[in-house]
Amino acid sequence: MWLMALETTSAHGSLALLEDGTERAAVPLEAGRYSTELLGAMDALAGRAGLKLEQMDAWAVASGPGSFTGVRIGLTAVKGFVEVWHRPAVAVSTLAAVAEAAAENGEPLLAALDAARGEIYFGLYPPGEEGLESAAAFAARARGSGRRVATPHETVAALCAGARVRLVPRQLAPAVGRLAWERLRNGGGSDALRLDANYVRRSDAEIFHRS
Repeated sequence: MWLMALETTSAHGSLALLEDGTERAAVPLEAGRYSTELLGAMDALAGRAGLKLEQMDAWAVASGPGSFTGVRIGLTAVKGFVEVWHRPAVAVSTLAAVAEAAAENGEPLLAALDAARGEIYFGLYPPGEEGLESAAAFAARARGSGRRVATPHETVAALCAGARVRLVPRQLAPAVGRLAWERLRNGGGSDALRLDANYVRRSDAEIFHRS
């Protein structure tokens, strides 16, 4: 089974091509050009394996948290492919992908992403609980949780003095693909209508409308 994974939720996006759960190729994406270069990059990645996009057996997409625009771009692309080619797809939390990239022997992890505005997205894996809190609150959580902190951001790692930290690759599409592959093996997968965003934080429009 050929699966293509997209991660467009962060400033360091990526694509990955997996065959039966094994990474065959991966490429970085430039955040400011997701909307204009994504499809071309996907087509080129498939071509490395002598395939066309319509020959993908399944799709995986990072669903956030992260950039609202990036989340929408990735989900919209995959939803379109699902509707046209009727292949299964899996939406994967970006925080879950961070934890997967750092996973070793089932060690409990505290996954973290820079949410800007002095805030941090965090996820406890297991059990998979996610949230958003101030950098100061997160730093206290990191020191007191007893878990290793996993993050792709050196700025987040710097907050965690006194805690164990593992920096993971910024390009998370391979981890997104591995998680999606496992779900598909266990009967997971969604149609286009059930591929949902995982924003965690409300959008600016919601915040300003309610303030």
